[in-house]
Amino acid sequence: MLQPAESSWIEPLVLALYRPTVQLATLLVRDYTVAQDIVQEAFVRVWLSPRTPREMNAFRPWLYKTVVNLARDHQRRQGRWARLRFGRVTSADPMDVAESRESDAALGDAMRGLSRREQEAVYVRFFEDAPFDEVGRVIGVRTGTARVLVHRALAKLRRQLDTSSPDGVTEP
Repeated sequence: MLQPAESSWIEPLVLALYRPTVQLATLLVRDYTVAQDIVQEAFVRVWLSPRTPREMNAFRPWLYKTVVNLARDHQRRQGRWARLRFGRVTSADPMDVAESRESDAALGDAMRGLSRREQEAVYVRFFEDAPFDEVGRVIGVRTGTARVLVHRALAKLRRQLDTSSPDGVTEP
């Protein structure tokens, strides 16, 4: 039986990182409820692990890496279930509903056009303002590979957004 871990060190980290972590997970799995479950599981796993760093600078990439891995596991399971060809129940995707209400829905569409790994890299780099070495640690690649992923993803986003602008004209 697991012994309860001492929790005072993690409480400020949960308060500071819960919302951005749910945003990351929602981007990856495109389902807010599943994202919340993934984040809760991630926090439990890092809390129980004796190797988890307790300082914010080291904890954040550790937590994000756990979330990315859990999201990937979820996607793999979903892919297996989809191949079984059971009847599907469709539900409104909270990410789609939220993006349809925002003025920059085109960016959301362009982001969904990126590969999963490119989405992860762009999110961690720009939405979390993480340096490239942290991006690499979170998504499990070298720093140079993280730079290339972000660079290529930005080029794809620019092309997509340029073609989706009215009259094909971009503003300076």
